[in-house]
Amino acid sequence: MPPAEVVEAAKKRLREAAILFEHKEGSRMVDIKDIGTLVRSLGVNPTGMQINLLVDELATVNAEADNGAPSLLSLKTVETVLSKFLLTSGNVIRDDYHTLIRAFRAFDMEGNGFIEAEQMKLMLSSRGEPMTEEEMAKMLSYAADENGRIYYEDYAQRLCLDGRRI
Repeated sequence: MPPAEVVEAAKKRLREAAILFEHKEGSRMVDIKDIGTLVRSLGVNPTGMQINLLVDELATVNAEADNGAPSLLSLKTVETVLSKFLLTSGNVIRDDYHTLIRAFRAFDMEGNGFIEAEQMKLMLSSRGEPMTEEEMAKMLSYAADENGRIYYEDYAQRLCLDGRRI
């Protein structure tokens, strides 16, 4: 079990994020369909399977609480379940810039500094946890330039910054 101050810091961070996802302002309820986005907003990158397990656990806890709205979760329920997940799931932390660069370079056989979007699309649909067409289209609209190339050093930098300013 992590030290009490680490647990409390995680819960505080979770409460702050969960408030942004309140179903209706002041309701102190979060819609279960927003759990994946909420978790990712905390800087972790769980798989679809991990999100499904979290949603199942939240639904079970919510059913036991019987709050009358099966798709709405109390902030207390979200805090309890997600803080446990965050404190025990060290393997879902986002990769850093250098790790991303090494991964992208493995697919840049010619050392051009870019990967063709079509090559990336093929990999994303056939390896590991496959992405849907919609997910790929969204990712490629952000990652690829007008010529269908992903300049991975720039893309890795954007992924690591995730909208934050240095």
